[in-house]
Amino acid sequence: MSLHGIVFFDCDGVLTDNASSWQHLHEYFRSYDNSYFAKLYEERKISYLDWMKIDIALMINSWGKPIKFNEVEKAFKEINLRSDAYYVIKTIKQMGFIVGVISSGIDVLVKKICKELSVDICLYNELYFDEKGELIPGGKDWVPLLEKPFLIQKIAKGLGFTLDRVVYVGDSKWDIPVFRIVGLSVAIKPCNEACKEAKYTIDSLSDLIPVIKEYFNIN
Repeated sequence: MSLHGIVFFDCDGVLTDNASSWQHLHEYFRSYDNSYFAKLYEERKISYLDWMKIDIALMINSWGKPIKFNEVEKAFKEINLRSDAYYVIKTIKQMGFIVGVISSGIDVLVKKICKELSVDICLYNELYFDEKGELIPGGKDWVPLLEKPFLIQKIAKGLGFTLDRVVYVGDSKWDIPVFRIVGLSVAIKPCNEACKEAKYTIDSLSDLIPVIKEYFNIN
């Protein structure tokens, strides 16, 4: 079977029932609000890695003790996949698409989801734990929020696809720059301002299948 193209999914809020893995950790470790630093990053006054370091430092400070790897795993057990995620990913692959997850979320969660769904491409940001298994401010910023368009263009080109053969499914304002470069942009509710920028808005992941079939003219 020849491949039609690539379907990329954001992870948080798209494949999962939680809008942000970073915000979930803030709430779990009682640091809550990081909106000021999000604004600084959006204005490019700090780097994404700077923001990661600040976020993690806030979590450790609010928790009042070192944060262990197993505590992060425990926090993420509260986040679940959307109920139709398995069916949708399997169906899209059977239709002849490469399936990717490109997330600015956290490796501890995203890697687990990618494995469960058997996706072909999985990109995320990595936390750093020291030799004692304690979370340290920093990590690897493989997917800065504002760099997603560049990463998607690079991957598509490397696989021999033009951007009109790329589908992207997101749910937040950070996904809007990607919506503007891909052939088929889809926002899944709740999606706030992202709803207005996508070519299609869907209520559930299952609604994605007929949208893809129509765009690629698949019977």
